[in-house]
Amino acid sequence: MSSQPQAVLDAAEITQAVQDLNHSVTLIAGKTTVVRLYLRSTSGPAVSVRGAIAVRRSPAEPSTTIASVNTVTLDPAQPHDLATRRGDAGLSLNFVLPSWLTTEGALGVGAVNVVDATGGQPLPLTGPAGPTVWFRAGAPLRVRVLGMRYRYGSPPTVRAPRELDYRALLSWLGRAYPVAEVISSRGVVDAMAVPDFTSDDINAQLAALRALDMSAGADQRTHYYGVVADSGFYMRGSAAGIPAFPDPGTVASGPTGPGSFGWDFDGVYGDWYGGHELGHTFGRRHPGFCGESHDDLLNYPFDNGQLGDATHGYVGFDVGDPALGVPMRALPGEQWHDVMTYCARQWLSSYTYDGIRRRLLAEDALVSGGAPEAEPVPMPSSAHWATTVAAGTGTGSGRPDDRDPARPVTTVRRAAHAGETAGPSPDGGGPGQLVSIVGTVNLTRHEGGIRFVHPVEPSAVVPGPAGAPAPGGDQGGPTAVLRVLQSGGAAPREVRVPVKLGSEPEPGADRTGLIDAVTSVGPAPEAVELLLDGDVVDTFHPAGSPPELRAARDAGGIDGMLRMTLEFDQDTEPDYSYSAQISADGGRTWRTVGVGLKEPTVDVDRGQFQPGDDVRLRITTTNGFTSTTAETRLS
Repeated sequence: MSSQPQAVLDAAEITQAVQDLNHSVTLIAGKTTVVRLYLRSTSGPAVSVRGAIAVRRSPAEPSTTIASVNTVTLDPAQPHDLATRRGDAGLSLNFVLPSWLTTEGALGVGAVNVVDATGGQPLPLTGPAGPTVWFRAGAPLRVRVLGMRYRYGSPPTVRAPRELDYRALLSWLGRAYPVAEVISSRGVVDAMAVPDFTSDDINAQLAALRALDMSAGADQRTHYYGVVADSGFYMRGSAAGIPAFPDPGTVASGPTGPGSFGWDFDGVYGDWYGGHELGHTFGRRHPGFCGESHDDLLNYPFDNGQLGDATHGYVGFDVGDPALGVPMRALPGEQWHDVMTYCARQWLSSYTYDGIRRRLLAEDALVSGGAPEAEPVPMPSSAHWATTVAAGTGTGSGRPDDRDPARPVTTVRRAAHAGETAGPSPDGGGPGQLVSIVGTVNLTRHEGGIRFVHPVEPSAVVPGPAGAPAPGGDQGGPTAVLRVLQSGGAAPREVRVPVKLGSEPEPGADRTGLIDAVTSVGPAPEAVELLLDGDVVDTFHPAGSPPELRAARDAGGIDGMLRMTLEFDQDTEPDYSYSAQISADGGRTWRTVGVGLKEPTVDVDRGQFQPGDDVRLRITTTNGFTSTTAETRLS
């Protein structure tokens, strides 16, 4: 008769995304947590085992028994060393902790019981006691993901991210990043630049969209990421700068699609690609091992950009996502690489994980919370509509283009002189209308262009931490100057702004980046000049007083979009533009879905609304310095 198997517990590991056996990586309170037991047998036949652990939050509390989510086979004839077992989730006995056991505070793993999975007989077990660890509070990741829609091909067809692209990105961020929660929103907007556009083009649009969202009261801690489907062309991603100090206003964009890159076969690569570009927005740099620029000034600590090496026993761990068919798996430290490299098999190393964790906490401390929610704007009575809608647009009869009833429109904010809205200037320029100015710069060619100019509220100003350079101050990199000319011969205002260089420089390529500033334009602005090294490279001239929206008409739509055609009280000039914002809660909160628009049509993604939502459309027409805003109810 065979002797009874004897089991040995060599080590226990409590992991969330990456860990070593000393538990040196901070455990985030509320994040999915797995206890891994590394067992072997010393005698007897091979046996499949399952187990249970007893865990408790303090010595004074009763323990809770947790059952393993898998079985492992112990075979003394085929032993596996500890490193091999740590690198394979199927070779460790795994236990998923309930969320209520991962709140802030201590957790101890006590008694371990192992039984034969077939017959249920207990196995004798020897080995060290389970570890005691501490869960610490973290900050959530706040991100708005915008699918950048464009037309491509002959004939041109709409190209946009798939549902899988959004879901996979948000799932990956929740699993790999040091967060217990991803507070996300998403939308679809039309790319303003013509394909084949670049990430500089998309990042400029994202910066303008974000400024208007912040002006409307959105949470300043929200990062913006643009996703571009590669079904038309491949847009290389980048972040608009790598901030040395906490700056949630740093935007980024990247491609997505089903490509494998030779190692990723789950049907989408935009998840880890987005993790890389968003990592830059948290100040993370390239380690410089697999063809990426070597600009990590803090010196990456592991060999070859890996998660770990022979000296540092770190192993990545993906808790998986059954809804996406992603299994739970271990990621061996010497085979997987840090997400900030260009290497194959990417995940977060402990180095990047802790860096992003600390930056998230710093960003969370910038503001105590989002801006107060705006009070809903009362919708006028039906009698009032008769005075605000162009005559004949709501009759249901008449010329064919008048048969669809127009949506009633009410003006909620009329144009004002740029100097009439008082508020502190973030650059120390005194009170005056605040304006968001976004542009692109090519330092190599000594070129630049002002892309978007919009009046904004003081809430659009990105708060900065103590010790950070003031806006326009010494940022440690290239700068440009915005010169606001004043009418009547008054002295111009000059504001020095940093050039946010793209995060993915290529050897021999031009040095390009963004300027993104919120500044007071002074009492009588006449134009804005963009200067590089003292030379004017572009000038923005405002048009006359912006027109007012008189009616919005439902023009149908395709591909899940609602198209609205807009009618203004006067012909629009080429220098006018308008932005479109959507509210799904009756005007309490707003999201920008279009900026810098010229044509009198706007497409709204129906997928961002639920049945019963009180959906409203807000159109702000601007000449850059002054604006007028009108609203209409869509449902």
